[in-house]
Amino acid sequence: YFVGSRIGRRPLAPTVSPNKTWEGVVGGLVAAAAVGAAVLPLDGSSSVLRGASIGIAVGVAALLGDLVASMVKRDLGVKDLGRLLPGHGGVLDRVDGLLLALPVGHALLTSLP
Repeated sequence: YFVGSRIGRRPLAPTVSPNKTWEGVVGGLVAAAAVGAAVLPLDGSSSVLRGASIGIAVGVAALLGDLVASMVKRDLGVKDLGRLLPGHGGVLDRVDGLLLALPVGHALLTSLP
């Protein structure tokens, strides 16, 4: 979000999510790789490279989850999918990335050596 809002110029998917930019995607994936590389090796069973790789995979899954939720909202012709968080897209917009990121992260953490 911070990279895209500051230096984002090239829209990622303007008809689906007009505020997402390629620069924001790159910034988000770099951050996800850095967090994965820093956190996952702390348990002693992951390398820095594996942590960065899982971070990138989870980042891509989160992006796809967010874009799918945006497509559903556009298809339904609504801005918010709920009233609990007005102006924020509803609760689904707060967790849409997690819908794909959590199963991808879990699968990678539990199935890969």
